[in-house]
Amino acid sequence: MTPTRYETAILFDPELPEDARKEFLVKLSGIVAAYKGEVLKTDDWGNRKLAYPIRKKSNAFYTFLLYTGTRGVVEEVERNIKIFEGILRHLTTLHTATLAPKVEAAAPPPADAPADSGTPAPETPQTPAAPAEA
Repeated sequence: MTPTRYETAILFDPELPEDARKEFLVKLSGIVAAYKGEVLKTDDWGNRKLAYPIRKKSNAFYTFLLYTGTRGVVEEVERNIKIFEGILRHLTTLHTATLAPKVEAAAPPPADAPADSGTPAPETPQTPAAPAEA
C-alpha cells in the first residue's frame, strides 16, 4: 500500500530571517519523521507578490512541503504552523498526482533502422470517383 502524500503550502513573513525559516522547516521534518513519514520534497519559491495584503504585507516567502506520514501527521504539522509567529497563511492538501522520474535524453535510433527526416511524405491528390451509371 502506498503511503498517503500531503502537500502543505506555507506563506512565511518576508521579514522573517532565512535561518529561522530553515530551522522551522527542520522542525517540521522531525515531526513528519515522528509519524513514520518522510519529507519527499521542499520547494522554495522565494518572495512573491500576494494577490491581496495579508496582515498589511504585500509579499510573502512561498514554500511547498511534500511529505508522507501516518494518521495524525497533518494535524500535528498544522498545529505547529499555527503556533509559529512568522507564518502568514498555510494550506494542506492531499497530494494525488504521481511523481514522474526525471526523463533522460531520448536514445538515438539504431543504425540499421531507416532514417526518418521528420518531414511527412507528400500527399498525392485524390480524384473523385466517377458516378456509376445505371
